Amino acid sequence: MKLKTLSLATLAASAVGILSAPAMADRASAEANLHKLNLPEGFQVEVYAEVPGARQMAFGQSTGTVFVGTRGKNVYAVVDKNKDRQADEVVTILDDLKVGNGVAMYQGNLYVAEQNRIARYAAPGFDLTLPFKDMREVVFEDLPDNPHHGWRYIDFGPDGKLYVTVGAPCNICDVTGYEGTIIRMNPDGTEPEIYAQGVRNSVGIDFHPETGALYFTDNNVDMMGDDNPPGEFNKAAQAGMHFGFPFYASGHAQHDDWKDKQPPQEVTFPEVEFQAHTANLGFKFYTGTMFPAEYQGDAIVAQHGSWNRTDPIGYQLVRVTFNDANEVSGHDVFINGWLNDGEAWGRPTDVLQLPDGSLLVSDDFNGVIYRISYGEAEKATSTASASSTTVTGLNMPESAIAHPDGRVFITEIGAFGQGGDGQITIINTDGSKSVLAAGLNDPKGIDLFNNELYVADIDQVIKVDLAGNVTLLADSKTLPGTPVFLNDIEIDGLGNVYVSDSGDENGNHAGIYKITPEREISEVVNAESGIQRPNGLLMDGVDSLLVADFGTGDLFRANLATGTVKALNQGFGGADGLVRDSHGVLYISDWHNGKVWQLAEPMATPQLISDNFQSAADITFSADGRFLLVPDMKGGDMQYLPVR
Repeated sequence: MKLKTLSLATLAASAVGILSAPAMADRASAEANLHKLNLPEGFQVEVYAEVPGARQMAFGQSTGTVFVGTRGKNVYAVVDKNKDRQADEVVTILDDLKVGNGVAMYQGNLYVAEQNRIARYAAPGFDLTLPFKDMREVVFEDLPDNPHHGWRYIDFGPDGKLYVTVGAPCNICDVTGYEGTIIRMNPDGTEPEIYAQGVRNSVGIDFHPETGALYFTDNNVDMMGDDNPPGEFNKAAQAGMHFGFPFYASGHAQHDDWKDKQPPQEVTFPEVEFQAHTANLGFKFYTGTMFPAEYQGDAIVAQHGSWNRTDPIGYQLVRVTFNDANEVSGHDVFINGWLNDGEAWGRPTDVLQLPDGSLLVSDDFNGVIYRISYGEAEKATSTASASSTTVTGLNMPESAIAHPDGRVFITEIGAFGQGGDGQITIINTDGSKSVLAAGLNDPKGIDLFNNELYVADIDQVIKVDLAGNVTLLADSKTLPGTPVFLNDIEIDGLGNVYVSDSGDENGNHAGIYKITPEREISEVVNAESGIQRPNGLLMDGVDSLLVADFGTGDLFRANLATGTVKALNQGFGGADGLVRDSHGVLYISDWHNGKVWQLAEPMATPQLISDNFQSAADITFSADGRFLLVPDMKGGDMQYLPVR
């Protein structure tokens, strides 16, 4: 597998209207106050990025770019190039929006909800220099165009539909149309419907990881006193429910002007009532494994804090707990300290979970995003120790991939050509080894996408989850042509899997297959392409693959849209692995001669950086980006090769 970060050195702000801001521009004030936060034992908090006016966040596939909406005209892309969980660059990808608060990712598309409309932008993860304004596809434009509570929050549900919160344009009033609701629609904007009504101003939704039920926060009516009415955490398990507004100001509390009026149907009251004016906004159900097990399935809620109360409250993160029956069992403070002595220095706004199980929390007051982790101080020490040694005792190691949490997954072929003795081995952060999946044939290329491993195993492609469960994606019955020597795997931002087949020694039956998320399979490069024995694959932009030729030692670029192939470089012996670092530098391994080469770009003069391997196979980077991980197949080990 290769780090899929594309080089951002070529950003051309003047050409495409993209502005780039340094990640360290003005974060000092937030960092100076971090010591004031009160965290449970074992947790750490740090500033992840500076993003002016940061509100809702969405996680981009493959590259891990975090997209961030604002209550202004901008949407940002936050890039962590080397996967050290510190942002390296913040890029303004849109700057002409009307309250671009809501952001969501779905099937490779970025959705942005403005005050008056919703638009989608194709494939933003791979190339942040694309002209997104020109690519804008408005899918829905019937949102109430009213600035009062006009900041939308959006998310995709387990039904594949887009859910959108639409606030009431008032403190308390009668509402019409989509006002005071949560609506849902198809991804293309068709078939919009009101899913929930009686919702004053929700700015946070998520779906329970077990039941799939929609939960949402709602902000109470103002000007009814310091402690009245409560804030809400609601459950909308089905369409058509009514949550009280304006007949109920929040919870069971009623406004004097509405207490004698009858709601049109039965009202559903909150699962949790928070203290009045805490302003509960974005939240996420925790599904990661980094935090202690008791956090699984609980909701972490950002309380933005009061603006209209005698003594300020809120300005904290709250944990809503659930029992084994997936029912709310209580709530308590998770992290506080943004409010000290009646003065707030930060306002939590939204919560997002990263693949490693840490949480990002946006703060639109400071204009930063925090990262909350657990146990990383100890893990950093053990990872540094493990990374300084060579992993020995491997049986024909062929390919490796580093998980963001520091673990490394290695394919071991076993006895070549002997089925059933191959496996995937885990190198844990303390240097110990364990087996994730056994009984494979000759597993070679491995890739990681959405926390699942994809493996090329001679004549089949399998998917392995992190619990070791194996699923067959394609085999000789479903792959077009005759799979002979499936070798490397590469996955694009849409989840399309590309698999190279090196064919036999003469290149017969060689090619590259594509497997879509819907299991549609095609051959995108065949034996007539001019690539004798395709091996290493690396995405090189939209519809473009770099291909290492194991037979000739040449490097090619394949245009997947046109089917054309272009020769770029040569002289790499038994060209095997391809990987690009966070600076855009390319690395190629030479299996036949045990070498690793470095190239500033694909057509540059190669620089030899190591030649001490018996057979350098499919390479990758460590999670921190400091080491090139080189499985030495014949040597039976994997070496950590420092690259900077």
